[in-house]
Amino acid sequence: MARVNFGRTPTVRGYNPLANTLKPGHVIQLRGQFYMVNAVEGLTFELVVTANGNTAGTEISDGFDSGYFEDEDLEPYRNHLYCLIPSLAGQPKFISRDGTYDGVGFPNDETQVTLTSGTHTIGGASRSMVGLISPRVFLKHPAGIPRWHADEAPENDKTGYIDVTVSPHEDPNPNFAIWIESGESQLPQFRMVNTTGEVYYNPVIYLQGFKARLQPMSKVDIQKAREANGGKFVYKIIKPQGLPHAGSMGADYNPN
Repeated sequence: MARVNFGRTPTVRGYNPLANTLKPGHVIQLRGQFYMVNAVEGLTFELVVTANGNTAGTEISDGFDSGYFEDEDLEPYRNHLYCLIPSLAGQPKFISRDGTYDGVGFPNDETQVTLTSGTHTIGGASRSMVGLISPRVFLKHPAGIPRWHADEAPENDKTGYIDVTVSPHEDPNPNFAIWIESGESQLPQFRMVNTTGEVYYNPVIYLQGFKARLQPMSKVDIQKAREANGGKFVYKIIKPQGLPHAGSMGADYNPN
């Protein structure tokens, strides 16, 4: 069976993606260096997941765990920066005719009816859709550093994930956006786990956002920008690796 995207989620949050988009002329601070954004364009990317990592796939079974993998095509050029929001597509969840819901999948559209002439199969059996399901996706970025997780449970599968309720494909949640710099050491690692109890037919991690071209700013450039803005220098701080992790917390400590 080919990959199946079952369409739009019935309700969405209505996030405004433009609220987090850099624009030409913006200034950012990245690892202590200032950059001027001189070009921006949209970017979409698909990570198709199978047991062998990111390869051509069609479906994943219940209990599937991809393990962590990365895609080298996600490495931007030098002086390019990606901002991407991971999201997942929902798959319809049904209750079967006898009222069960574990592993129902897609109930048969036929019903057996016993008549005086024997048992006959007719079409049009009813089925009840009760919601949407999807696998969970976990992230390490950079390699070895868990993201989105509770501080006291960095390697626990009950935290640090997105699914279709957290970040649906048609309405990706910007709270889970990641910034990707050039260099293989900055590539994110993804892991998909299927705990739905059913086969999932669209094992894809969708990445949506933008890429920006950055122009390094010298001290002269910064001074010119300050003078052009009435003495103010406005910039946005970009943290590609998110909050400081446990191994770097000590660097933030200042007893004074």
